[in-house]
Amino acid sequence: MPELPEVETVRRGLEQAMVGRSLENVILRRENLRFPFPEGFCSRVEGLQIDSIRRRAKYLLIDLSDG
Repeated sequence: MPELPEVETVRRGLEQAMVGRSLENVILRRENLRFPFPEGFCSRVEGLQIDSIRRRAKYLLIDLSDG
């Protein structure tokens, strides 16, 4: 498990590289997660724009909009 400063460093790097860009091709590589993704998740988020990347403890939260 990464330490909190490492998570914040990753968040800042992703924020610089990704905020304002759109999701073009979403691939779900693992479906056997603790909380499964809803049916059609990938197609529903493709084309959405990344508005911000936040951190809540050691979780990264990505806010999306339709532009």
